[in-house]
Amino acid sequence: MHAPLDTDVAIETPEHIVFRHRLAGPARRGIAYLIDVVACYFCVFVVAIIVFVAAGASDMMERMQQSYTSTMGLGFGLILLLLFAVQWVYFVVWEAWKGTSLGKMALGLRVVTTGGRPVGFGGAALRNVLRAADALPLVYVVGLVSMLVTSRFQRLGDLVANTMVVMIDRARAAAPLRLWPPAEPFELVAIPERVTLDADERTAIELFLRRRGTLGPSREEELAAMMVEPLVRRHGLNLPRTAGERAPSPSRLLALLYERAANAGRGEAPASSRQPREMERLSWR
Repeated sequence: MHAPLDTDVAIETPEHIVFRHRLAGPARRGIAYLIDVVACYFCVFVVAIIVFVAAGASDMMERMQQSYTSTMGLGFGLILLLLFAVQWVYFVVWEAWKGTSLGKMALGLRVVTTGGRPVGFGGAALRNVLRAADALPLVYVVGLVSMLVTSRFQRLGDLVANTMVVMIDRARAAAPLRLWPPAEPFELVAIPERVTLDADERTAIELFLRRRGTLGPSREEELAAMMVEPLVRRHGLNLPRTAGERAPSPSRLLALLYERAANAGRGEAPASSRQPREMERLSWR
């Protein structure tokens, strides 16, 4: 069940893994469609120019009138074939092959089934055959109304083919975590010189540090206190026990532990054993 303005859809796999997709709305899909139409008809226009120029340049037009007429007929036939491909083949092939089209690719959209699987040739053909019905009575009024009244923004073709259009989550490189402000001496008193975190601890702390900006202050410290307690016991941290002693907050303590573990074993490298002339040869200028 979706709320009226809920644009996310959750799909659970048989392995009970839940994938969340953000649905593409009518505006974004409309822009993608315009890009596709402009790209297709530009190609048809270029081909038409080439065909007519070739036909016009056919030699001996006056003497070989029959040949000229045949060339023009072939050109018109090629253009009509391209127009048919633009209307009925272009979207089917792209969506069956890649799940997207040039316009959808530019907007980061993909067609999937309502179960989150690739659309396939049958689904792509069915949703695009009904594109003509969605376009009625003009400028896709039927399709637009259908998208507005369905929870997954589905036009008639999507409803019949059990498909939907979602936005692709583009992978982004995570920025490295940096401790800020720098650690003060009193904060480092309780932390050993060498801290070794196992893979689960490192992952949990990193996820918390990347999310803490989205949490409220009280929730941030509540979660940090739950995480830091077993770490204090395992690493034997000697935290201040009296009220007069200064101690880092739980979230700050997690950041200090992560920083200390990340820098464990790092230090200034020993002097190179290479000869200066060899180093000069290998350096970039």
